[in-house]
Amino acid sequence: MQFLKEFIQAMWDTGIALAPSLFLGLLIAGILHVFVKKDRIYKHMGKPGLYSSVKASLIGVPLPLCSCGVLPAALALRKDGASKGAAVSFLASTPQTGVDSIAATWALLGWPIAFAKVIAAFIAGVVSGTIVDILDKQNGHSSAPSSSTGSEKGSVPGRIWRYAFGTLFRDIYLWLFIGVAISALVTVFIEPGQLAEYPVLAGPLGMLAALAIGIPLYVCSVSSVPIAAALVYAGFPVGSALVFLMAGPATNAATMGAVRKSLGKLSFWSYILTVIGVSLLAGLLLNDLDIPSGILSPGHHGSGVAGLFGMFAAGMLFLAMGFFAVKDILQKFSSSSSLDLAYSNSITYSVSAMTCPNCVRTVSEALGKISGVGSVAVSLESGTAVVIPSPGYSSSSILETLAGIGHQGEIISISEGEEDGAACSCSSCHG
Repeated sequence: MQFLKEFIQAMWDTGIALAPSLFLGLLIAGILHVFVKKDRIYKHMGKPGLYSSVKASLIGVPLPLCSCGVLPAALALRKDGASKGAAVSFLASTPQTGVDSIAATWALLGWPIAFAKVIAAFIAGVVSGTIVDILDKQNGHSSAPSSSTGSEKGSVPGRIWRYAFGTLFRDIYLWLFIGVAISALVTVFIEPGQLAEYPVLAGPLGMLAALAIGIPLYVCSVSSVPIAAALVYAGFPVGSALVFLMAGPATNAATMGAVRKSLGKLSFWSYILTVIGVSLLAGLLLNDLDIPSGILSPGHHGSGVAGLFGMFAAGMLFLAMGFFAVKDILQKFSSSSSLDLAYSNSITYSVSAMTCPNCVRTVSEALGKISGVGSVAVSLESGTAVVIPSPGYSSSSILETLAGIGHQGEIISISEGEEDGAACSCSSCHG
């Protein structure tokens, strides 16, 4: 019982320190999403070379995309005219940072570490993209930019709110909760600085340990921050925390395989080795500078209006996590029922590069808006989208829409119902 009380208190303390900056970062991310036009981004990255890689990294650093969400975005950049090097540069720099992650890092670890993370992510992006442009002789331009698929509807404040909290926060809430929980467990079981008693962890071995934890682990840039703060709290040097902040969000087993398949072996190795090399060098430099972290000690709530605001923000943070958890659980049961029913009269598509629930939502929403799609059930486990056609259905529309959001699709089966004869009989399915 005492452990549970200490664990809850530690999670609450972390929430107080994290929530105000996180919410500010999410709002800034929503503003960027609404006012930064994609067409303006794409047209600056078509020519292979250093200049395109620099611009891709500059664009990618503030964007709040995690390691799974950035892959479809990078593929879309490539499809819409960006060079392969620019796509790799964007892929390497984007998942490590984002305005929400920068704000959270500043709050929990201090501005020097937040600044170091931004610079290191930018350098990793430029180096990896430039290497690809130099070595890939078949890089060239991709296809010409496609026309816009339409704009969001609603007022500006509503669109900012929907993206910041309805899309972005919903994408990260589970992993953010896991990150806060891990941080709380470390706080409960390990005394402040306890691991500093082992000098070997203060050097390169400590950074290699952080790297070994971060590479296979799926963790977004925001949820990696409380875990990195827990490492520092336990006695790891700030350089090891920086390595984890970079390697954790930028690499994981699911996206590494998708990168290799989508962009090729050269791009894959350039991406992985550059992130590892730059993170280790940045960690060593940060340790040599002997910069203290700004991590708050357990039980520090602040005082006055700032302390009250922090507690209010923490309360809203955990309430929002609970809300989306319940919503996703209910939706999962609903989707399972729809998927069972879907196979009676349906066309099943394979969908590439789906690595997380956000991919499932993106594909479901995009396909559901197409004329001629009665309903759609998307499965992350099987990598498929099961479509119930309605009048006006066209398979080419399905495939074009999937390509437009960074996924490749292919019809793998057509199932016709035997009871009501309502199956699709259009030429695009049977011709």
